[in-house]
Amino acid sequence: MRAGAIVRPRLLELLDVDPAPVTVLQAPSGYGKTTLVRQWAAGPRPPDERLVWVALSAEVESDRAFWTAVITAGRRLGHLSPERAGVVADDVDALDDPVPVLRNLVVDGRPVTLVVDAYEHVRHAAAQVDSDILRLAAELPHLRIVVTTRAGTTLADPVHRVRDAVRLIGEEDLGFTSEETALLFAEHLPGDLAEVAEQVHHDTHGYPLAIRAASLALRGRSCPPARDSAEWRAIVAQDLSSQMHDPVLSAFVRDTAAAPYFDLELAQALTGLEDAGPIVDQLEWNGFGRWVPYLADRPVFQYVDSLREAVRDDLRTNDSDRYRRSAGTAATWLHDNDEHEQALELAVDAGRYELASRIFRSVLLSSPESYTTDHLDRQLARIPRALLMRQPVLAFARGLALLSNPATRGAAGEYFLRTADQTSDDWRHLDRGSSFFQRVAKSASLRFVGRYVEAATAGRAALDFYDDIDIGDDDRLLELRAMGLRQVGYSLFQAGELEDAHAVVTRAIATATRPWARNYTLVYGVGLSAIDGRCREAAHTARLIDPRAWPRDHAHTYVNALGRIGNAMLRLDDFDFAGAIAEYDGCESFIHTAEFWPFLTWTLLQARLGLEESGPEVQRVADALQAWPPPPGAGDSFGTSVLHGLLAITWLSEGRTREAAELLRRPSRWPGQVAPAQVLSRLTGGDAAGALHVVPRLESLPGHSIRSRAGLATLGAAAALRAGHPDAAGALLDRAASLHAEHGVRAHLLHVPGKDLEALRDLARHSGRAAAASYLDVDVVGTIDPGVEVSPLTAQELAVLRASVDHPRRSDLAAALHLSPETVKSHMRSIYRKWGVNTREAALERGIRLGLLGDDRPG
Repeated sequence: MRAGAIVRPRLLELLDVDPAPVTVLQAPSGYGKTTLVRQWAAGPRPPDERLVWVALSAEVESDRAFWTAVITAGRRLGHLSPERAGVVADDVDALDDPVPVLRNLVVDGRPVTLVVDAYEHVRHAAAQVDSDILRLAAELPHLRIVVTTRAGTTLADPVHRVRDAVRLIGEEDLGFTSEETALLFAEHLPGDLAEVAEQVHHDTHGYPLAIRAASLALRGRSCPPARDSAEWRAIVAQDLSSQMHDPVLSAFVRDTAAAPYFDLELAQALTGLEDAGPIVDQLEWNGFGRWVPYLADRPVFQYVDSLREAVRDDLRTNDSDRYRRSAGTAATWLHDNDEHEQALELAVDAGRYELASRIFRSVLLSSPESYTTDHLDRQLARIPRALLMRQPVLAFARGLALLSNPATRGAAGEYFLRTADQTSDDWRHLDRGSSFFQRVAKSASLRFVGRYVEAATAGRAALDFYDDIDIGDDDRLLELRAMGLRQVGYSLFQAGELEDAHAVVTRAIATATRPWARNYTLVYGVGLSAIDGRCREAAHTARLIDPRAWPRDHAHTYVNALGRIGNAMLRLDDFDFAGAIAEYDGCESFIHTAEFWPFLTWTLLQARLGLEESGPEVQRVADALQAWPPPPGAGDSFGTSVLHGLLAITWLSEGRTREAAELLRRPSRWPGQVAPAQVLSRLTGGDAAGALHVVPRLESLPGHSIRSRAGLATLGAAAALRAGHPDAAGALLDRAASLHAEHGVRAHLLHVPGKDLEALRDLARHSGRAAAASYLDVDVVGTIDPGVEVSPLTAQELAVLRASVDHPRRSDLAAALHLSPETVKSHMRSIYRKWGVNTREAALERGIRLGLLGDDRPG
């Protein structure tokens, strides 16, 4: 029995007599919950019982992580073989509902007791874990679950207690009675102070930790503490450590308090003592901490929270060098034992920023979803900016944390710039794996600050290291390679290097081995293929995704954003507009923050166009592109050019030709993406001959995708047919049909004016073009309507109108065109008649709005 603890039969009886399937010990820290359950667990147990003790020491992000911790504890305690534990953990990761998997673990009928200590660490996942626990307890009569928690939990809801499914042991039960306080004082204090128990009990209101601390403080005192609650609070915070009279014991606590827990190996590293066992035994006996299960053959020692916090805070204030040394050693040990997030916090405390950088790399590899939230920013924000900027990985980490929150996204740029501006000096002393990671981080950071072409260049440089990475026995490096390759592939894609991007993503898919990592990588193949227009390839890749392998809810998060975009694209090629929008149901967490915003927005705008609801959406998109900071992924990128092309087409469908013309005049590195809109602008402006004339030049522009080439060929065929060139129309239509037959792309048929689409169908039928007829055989009519029916101008009329911009007087205009004034007058009257206007100014205004005049003419 350790000092400050007594056996309290009334509480052991609560645990043993008529036990409920679930018992919840719920009270603030220091109420002796863990001590009580330890005493109960150490008592008589059924001979064939399997006892699994899970001590949570850090926040649990998901129910998947919780049950993984339970499985890990079972493996550590020898109840599960490593092989069986690995299989079960993978199943829990993969399935939406882990309960059947867990139920199958204990179907043999042997009694199982699961103790979950510090359940308050199950925070945002508590509702799901509570539900899982109740279902398991209801289905397995031989399963007993005991939970200790500081925080509230729905397990303790009255409805469960009324049904005898849960027994609650709360503060009123766990608090010391005056009799128990007197018993504790009688056992642990000299007789002449035992009579003060009633006063202490009154001052502490039966708070067990305060009573135990007071009993320690009273040793050697001739009088009790003053009747002042502030004093027993000071005792709780300080006296547990100050009453350790043995200087070796006190020094040991000061050296080990930085770690959240430690084994004997870490204790030796922290203190230099070859045999720390006797000292730890003394600490346990005095009630300063407890051994908790950690590994099957190696538990860890955990201090009482108040003791550790008091000593740690004192060290930080009065012996900071000692604290930093201990924190650095503890961070390394935690990192080696895969406790990366706690390790990161201590590494930051220690000022070991290179170690913190290595730990962050491990965080990304073990929890790829961590870069989609800002939960690490608490630790990173404590690093002085000047010091953080010396560490490109930590600057990258801070940038990611800020980027994930719309409220802080604008502040992320300066941190990404540090990572983006890395030089060979930053990589000089790194191993190959770390060098690859940092080069990939440079490429991604360049994307995040809008330097997409440079990002592709940095990505290609990172590929130089890919094949030389020595994996050795570290399986995590496999996932490093997969993660790095898919990031490089996306950098190349956003720079318009589509073929190379597809090749790199294919290599990434082949590299990923773990089921969840394979899903994370496959979605890049789905999304990028569908965006390009490789629809059949995208659909094939989508079928390789294992829906059971997603960690819980990750199919609706940022890590599956490209998968959602790819599926939406495929639905659009089937003209399932509502289905494309529904792909994003439940994905609110990333819709406005993912760097894939241009492609995601493209799918939503196309779907709204198909549903004839594009008005509000097109204005929202246009406003977003003008905002500062710009949406993630927008800027001088391939994705933005893709979106500009559809935005111009949508403006044309709204009859807003001036907005379309202004957009099409903007320079772009990838003009091929707006080429279909260039043809459509002329087509809706009545210049079919001009539209056909520019098709060859537009075909040769850089930046085309399969999707843009198919759209350009189809609109070019429509222009040729209008201009009276059926042979040219047939050739262009055959080209588009061939792309559809090979790749399945045809969402762009929505952009063809309805009359032109029907004319193309007639051409395909009457000319015996079976492939073209199949390509056009969809239940859709073009939504493009310029809003005003305009008769097309002849080439001469168009020349006269354009020349009139610079020559208001008829005689000057005639001289400039080498025509007679009467001929000019005739052409102008014809223009007025066709367009329903009666002045030169009105005709010029109409020509500008249609994008036909001078510098205002698209392209």
